[in-house]
Amino acid sequence: MMELKAALTPYINLTSWTATNPCAAWWLITCWTNGLVRRMDISSKAIQGNLPSVIGNLTSLDEFFATTNWLQGPLPDSFSQLTAIKNLQLFKNYFEGPIPASWGNMKNLVQLHLNLNYFSGGLPDTFSQLTNMQKFYVSSNMLNTSFPTVVCTMKNLRELRLSYNRFTGSVPSCLSSLSYLYYLYIDTNQLTGSLPATIGSLPALQNLFINQNSLNGPLPPTITKLTNLRILFMSSNPYLDGPLPSDLGNMVSLTDFVMEFAAFNGTIPDSITKLTRLSRILLDNCRFTGSIPQGISNLNALTVLYLEGNRFHGSFPAGLLTLPKLNLLNLHDNQFSGPLPSGFLNSTIVTAGQINIHHNYFNGPATVVAGISPYCPKDQTRNGVFYQSSLAYNCVKYSSTSACALAPRIETQLSPTTCQAFCGADVAPCGGHGTCWFGIGRSVSCDCDPGYVPTLDGLSCVADTTGVVV
Repeated sequence: MMELKAALTPYINLTSWTATNPCAAWWLITCWTNGLVRRMDISSKAIQGNLPSVIGNLTSLDEFFATTNWLQGPLPDSFSQLTAIKNLQLFKNYFEGPIPASWGNMKNLVQLHLNLNYFSGGLPDTFSQLTNMQKFYVSSNMLNTSFPTVVCTMKNLRELRLSYNRFTGSVPSCLSSLSYLYYLYIDTNQLTGSLPATIGSLPALQNLFINQNSLNGPLPPTITKLTNLRILFMSSNPYLDGPLPSDLGNMVSLTDFVMEFAAFNGTIPDSITKLTRLSRILLDNCRFTGSIPQGISNLNALTVLYLEGNRFHGSFPAGLLTLPKLNLLNLHDNQFSGPLPSGFLNSTIVTAGQINIHHNYFNGPATVVAGISPYCPKDQTRNGVFYQSSLAYNCVKYSSTSACALAPRIETQLSPTTCQAFCGADVAPCGGHGTCWFGIGRSVSCDCDPGYVPTLDGLSCVADTTGVVV
């Protein structure tokens, strides 16, 4: 211990580490009843340089923490002598080089946290001896081999985090052997191939993150067997395609369903309306078609619905306006059409949330509540009106009144040219001689055509006969 004290003294005041003090009095140390060191925590002490190899002499060590320091260089082979250790955490340092094969000797390890470093290479085959491992974190490194199938031998794994590396190859079918696994994070790698059907053989799985890879093909139908799955992230796999499974509704525990930026197509299965725990649905920037299932209005836990950048059609789903927790709704860049529904103006999503429905084919009058200028609620305060809403590039008719000048949070862009190009509607904002902007964070104003100037209230355009604003 005195040798270790000498290595750490430049960074930590270890005056309590003396031969005359009992082990229980030493700072950062916990001891067994026989006086041997059981636990050491030197995290967040700004320690630099290599990890002292003499730590490997503490063969009674059960837990060791050296996280969030400036430690660097390779990992010491001497740690392989810590055959009793169960919890080893070295995350958020500057370690580099390969993970030592000798570390497979630490057969009692239950937790190993090596994330947020600069390790390269792969996982040693000797890690097949770590059969007691329950939490294995190596995310945010520079590991660059094919998918490390050695993890399939860790039969007691509960959490596996391999994210933010450079692993290649396909997702192995042997993962199905990890029957206790409840967190699987393999996102942000360079994985290819299709998702194996055996993914549905993980009965305990709760979180599945496979986003930001290059997987391809359709989802295996077996994925709907993951009835305990809460969070599913498969976004940013541009080659994943095919329809969503028709029995999606079997995944009754889902709260987050994030499949955006892929090539999924077909319609949203009606069975999605059975997923009453859903809080977030992100299906944007795919190739979905058809209409939104009517029963989606029964998803009372829903807070976020992103369907932008698809080919959905039909009328505005009026049921969305009744969802009590919905505060982010994005339907832009689809093929929705028809008038906005009655009650649109006073709905919670409009008055207190964020809504974006631009680049569709909505038309008809926007007046929803008698006596109120369309899109200008009675409450004009920052906390009571549109937070960030866009209805640009549609053909909704509205009345420009001075009351709107105090509503800075809804963004629309309407011009005769735009609307005629979209649906041939006879819409004439700004007196038919300009583009009316309800800019987020600024007052309503008209961008008048050449030869026209805005009126004093900025809400209409008139011929410029005098060269001054009228």
